[in-house]
Amino acid sequence: MIVKVPKNRRDGRSSFKDLSKYITEGIQNQAAPPTTTSWDRLTQYITQESVLDELGDEVEKTIAVEIGNVTSLATAPAEMYAVANKNARAKNPVYHYILSWPEHEKPKTEDIFEAVRHTLGALGMADHQYIAAVHANTDNIHVHVEVNRVNPQTFKAVPLGFDHKTLHRAAREVEIRFGWHHDSGLFKVVDVGGRKLVVEDASYVEDDIARVQGKAEAVGTWSGDESLQEWCARVPADPLRRVLKDNKTTSWQDVHRVLLQHGLELRDAGGGGMVVADTTGAAQSRGGQPVVVAASKAFRFLKRAELEARFGQFEPAGDQARTPAPERTYKRDPEKRLQRRLERKALRDDLRARFAAEQVRAKEMRARATLALAPLYAEDKRRLVELDARYKAGRKEIQGSRTLNQPQKQQAYMLLKMTTERTRAQLKESIKREREQRRALLPALPSWRAWVENLAQQGDEAAISALRGMVYQEGRDRRKGIVGDPDAPAEGRPEDEQEENAIRPAEPHRTDPYARTMQNLIWKVSNNGRVLYSFNDGGKAFDDEGSRVTYGRRDVSDDALLMSLQYADTKWPGGVRLTGGDAEFKRRAVRLATQLNIRIANLELQALQRSYRDELSAVRKMHAVGKHGERPVVAIEDEVRALDSNAKIAHVSSQAGRYKGKVVFQTATHIAQEVGRHEYVIHDKTAFRTVPETGGTVTVTYRDGKAGISSKPTQGRGR
Repeated sequence: MIVKVPKNRRDGRSSFKDLSKYITEGIQNQAAPPTTTSWDRLTQYITQESVLDELGDEVEKTIAVEIGNVTSLATAPAEMYAVANKNARAKNPVYHYILSWPEHEKPKTEDIFEAVRHTLGALGMADHQYIAAVHANTDNIHVHVEVNRVNPQTFKAVPLGFDHKTLHRAAREVEIRFGWHHDSGLFKVVDVGGRKLVVEDASYVEDDIARVQGKAEAVGTWSGDESLQEWCARVPADPLRRVLKDNKTTSWQDVHRVLLQHGLELRDAGGGGMVVADTTGAAQSRGGQPVVVAASKAFRFLKRAELEARFGQFEPAGDQARTPAPERTYKRDPEKRLQRRLERKALRDDLRARFAAEQVRAKEMRARATLALAPLYAEDKRRLVELDARYKAGRKEIQGSRTLNQPQKQQAYMLLKMTTERTRAQLKESIKREREQRRALLPALPSWRAWVENLAQQGDEAAISALRGMVYQEGRDRRKGIVGDPDAPAEGRPEDEQEENAIRPAEPHRTDPYARTMQNLIWKVSNNGRVLYSFNDGGKAFDDEGSRVTYGRRDVSDDALLMSLQYADTKWPGGVRLTGGDAEFKRRAVRLATQLNIRIANLELQALQRSYRDELSAVRKMHAVGKHGERPVVAIEDEVRALDSNAKIAHVSSQAGRYKGKVVFQTATHIAQEVGRHEYVIHDKTAFRTVPETGGTVTVTYRDGKAGISSKPTQGRGR
């Protein structure tokens, strides 16, 4: 089945009426009335297969018509016009294409209309108004399809930038479905393990296209395959060198033998020159002759004068030099090679289709799960509304009290507000944790790389091939100077790239560099788009390259490592992955990340983070319970959240770290310091020799578990 898309009128005024009249000519003028069948918004007019006049000549050309989403054949053009006029921007809403079958095939009318509906669905116009008319007045049965590009429900016009390609693919799919002959086109059908798959045929060129371009040979562009000269230098050159260096090599036939083993023959070119010819016949020049290359270009070390001085006058290859079959040749069997290439492409296309289906399934599951959780989100809102109602009721009760004087009422208002704000902060934090737990329960949407890797581990042949292709592509990109590919896992990168210490997102994805204001840091954007962060004193901190955070040096200070981890946690909340060949860097980074409650995604570092987490938990438990069972760490965190409902609280690294900011609160055992907007750290007082005062701005520096402070004079009264 072939596909044709006739050109519309050049003035953009193709007519629904004229086209429908042409393609349905004769359907109402048959000797016998047509059989009409209707269902839903689909109507078919079926006539006899052959209608002849008294002289035996064919009278009419249309033997069957199907209309879709219109009331009748008579009113179809008017209905199409009415819908098309709803979209003033659709310049040419009339779309016309033809499906034609070879002479030896006589498909059933119902199958033809099914093919029409399949192609309309592929174009995205299954719900559009259309007329399909089957013609049988030529040797090839064919069907004309007239369709309105404007949707009758949304009044949006379907764009048709790749309609030709879409129709060719749909034609192959229909041929497979009904067992029809497979015509040539932009797509072809290949058999892979007994399963027919549709793959793109890059070698196909339509006659119309070639004629318009005027250069038939230019359509088949150079494929980029390796030339004979390049292949000679890469493959048979080394064996030939070894033969020439071997003292046992005593004749021209020894030289011919090694070349014939690779499907090559050394020939006399006349004039004192030699050529190397491909004898397999797999590669041919435009004239149909074997491909040849000058011996001096194929093998620069092969000099005729030197060989004749050693072996005598040139001798052509004799029977004693020929082998039963070459061990390795320049060009493999082109038919087999093409077949394997098509098979691989078919597997890749099928893999992509499976991935698309998996994504659709995952999105549907996620949508259903989100819908099921909707009552819980409504409950969250109700709890907040209820809290506000209690607050308003409390204020009203205080306002109407006759036992409280005005100062007492003011104190009661303040106490009620503080209590409500604290309760609201605790409620919001509780709701936030609950929502995070709910989101964690939602089915994850698969990424292409992760899905392929998972499928490859199950032994899927197509997934393994695709994964190898991705790895090869990454290697090609690196050789071309393309770096920073976020889709490649860190463990799969070459050793030279892993040497640079870096922080990456836990799940590979492409992000742009951020220019973000941070405490004690200044930033600037370099010429290559990276954002470079440095300390206020000019010392280098780290660089944001988009898909990773780097340092540009091997020795990374504690301050730089701490700030880069905090920055990465803000940029990639789901966790980070550490790359680099420096084990000490990773150890230090894991320890700091554990203290900052940042997840490390590296599988090889999971055990190390668990050990640091257990160690940190033991230390916190030791300091968290007082003499009477109170929990001072929890208490001070509650106080901080009462001051700032959006507070992000972290515990300091007592081994190394520097923290600058205002001391906002302290208890008998701990100190809370504001180090950024909504960012706070908790210090243990036992680490200080001199405890800073509340309200003062200080810089706290840790070394081996001890905290030193340098203070900045406070402004105003303080506390």
